[in-house]
Amino acid sequence: MRSLGRGVLAIVLASVVLVGAAAAERLGPVAPSGGAGGSAVSSAWLCPHGGGDGWKAMIVLADPGPTPVEVRLTELGKDAPGPPITVTVPAGREVLQVVSAATSADATYVEVFGGWVAAGWVVTGSASTPGLGAEPCAPAGARSWYVVDSNTDKGQRSYLVVMNPYSVDAVFDVALFRPRLPPVRSVDWTDVTLGPGRSTSLNVGGKLLGQPIVGVEVDVSRGRVAAGSLSWSPDQGIRSVLAAPAGSTGWFLPVAGGAGQSTLQVFVPGSAGAHLTAQLLSAEAAPIGAGTAADTQQPAASTSGYEIISTGASSVDVASADGVPIVAALRAAGRDGDAAATGGAAAPGPAWVVTPTLVSAPAHPGLVIVNPGAAPLDVTLRLLPQGDGGLGPVTTITVPAGRTAAAPAGFLQQAPAASVLVTADGDVVALGTSTSGGKRGLSSYASAIGVPIPPDRAAAP
Repeated sequence: MRSLGRGVLAIVLASVVLVGAAAAERLGPVAPSGGAGGSAVSSAWLCPHGGGDGWKAMIVLADPGPTPVEVRLTELGKDAPGPPITVTVPAGREVLQVVSAATSADATYVEVFGGWVAAGWVVTGSASTPGLGAEPCAPAGARSWYVVDSNTDKGQRSYLVVMNPYSVDAVFDVALFRPRLPPVRSVDWTDVTLGPGRSTSLNVGGKLLGQPIVGVEVDVSRGRVAAGSLSWSPDQGIRSVLAAPAGSTGWFLPVAGGAGQSTLQVFVPGSAGAHLTAQLLSAEAAPIGAGTAADTQQPAASTSGYEIISTGASSVDVASADGVPIVAALRAAGRDGDAAATGGAAAPGPAWVVTPTLVSAPAHPGLVIVNPGAAPLDVTLRLLPQGDGGLGPVTTITVPAGRTAAAPAGFLQQAPAASVLVTADGDVVALGTSTSGGKRGLSSYASAIGVPIPPDRAAAP
């Protein structure tokens, strides 16, 4: 992949419903330097991707609309951010922007003017820490975050990445959750202060050792932040999971491209236990119970893992039958060591942008479409490649009710690193998942849930 530039971006989260409050939190006055005209309100993306010594990261910006959109990015870290850089994302195309990923605290703030783009990240390790992680960015800062993918077993490294792109201090507490035992609340992770325009990382393994699945809760008492989980190890590669601002009674967790062995990770953060039901959807058969998670009770304030075996394009759909909010993630084993993970989606929708999940050739790009409804759906896929030009290639597939479908491999191979616009005549869930690199294109494995397109944003015809 070619980067269209490298830079830093100071971005302000502008919101029509939080005009006064948002103004008080800005890094500074920001005005677009041109870009396409239009009535769309400015928006922002928060990307807590992290990194490490010798690592690389790219922010993917995909414009599914009919006009070019101006975007500005800022690299955040432990020090004050530098000046912003502005890029223009052509209509129906994507831009790949290299950003700093030298430390686990690195993050990127993205501001969009005069339109709408989807944003996600891809982070790659070094020779000593090989692997690939990918996830979408967060559309806004929030006062709470929940994530469940940290692993603190021997040889594993897990960090919580927290970013504050605003002009006031953020103050937050962090609690760690595990199976069967009370949460861990450390004094030095209470009232943590994160300065304006900064990001930081917290070593989860330094507080809680020997746990294969750790749930993390971030409770913000002042300001707003975004958070994500970054994990790596010599034998399981790199995983990225974007935190969720709230629990949900259901999660959709698609998977494909790996070894067929996954772990459904469930975090019950509240004071009441949850009655879990889970189904495994596939392209070939009617939904079946998803292993031991098909019907089980999980205690309050706990995490748990449930082993899942799947073949081809699949999805684990987990629900809290009694309405207790839960948080979920799916950790999938790779075919050549590197694992993938995703936080999934809490709800289906009719339109998505799926950002790429690979960085090198040879590559096997993949895309999973999930139809959780009771009727078959026609789904249109359009590639959003790099560079200027007209609309990208398009194809249409039909996904039966209660089934999954994989995008045609030949279609994706026309532009393996392209984002994909997914539109359906009903509600679906879309996830990108790919293997790439090495002699056979299997060395790196990553998954990223799609970015839902807001109903008021136009997509390319």
